[in-house]
Amino acid sequence: MSGNPEDHFDMESLEDLKDIMEEDFQMLLDTFIADSEAKVEEIGSIISGGDAEALRQVAHSIKGSSGNVCATSLSEIARQLEAMGKDGDVSGAPEVYEALKVEFLVVKDILLNRI
Repeated sequence: MSGNPEDHFDMESLEDLKDIMEEDFQMLLDTFIADSEAKVEEIGSIISGGDAEALRQVAHSIKGSSGNVCATSLSEIARQLEAMGKDGDVSGAPEVYEALKVEFLVVKDILLNRI
């Protein structure tokens, strides 16, 4: 995965959000990182247990929060997991989960070190 922010974020929208939120922007990022870290870990346990509805719910949450910080690639991967949960078929979820973990680490690095 590329560490180029434009490959992972809608940078124009993220800059707009930063301008609008001013001093609250960093709190948004910190909250997103902490919440998403916990949810990404939770998805691993959910997939191991085969709980499609729980996968749908947690992936939906990650999809939304990723969208809120303009992390388009992460949001799309979470959308895929959400769809698997909605369809009740988690057989392909482990591979997509691996992509989610990698993308989250890239997004986290960019938010902490380059934004």
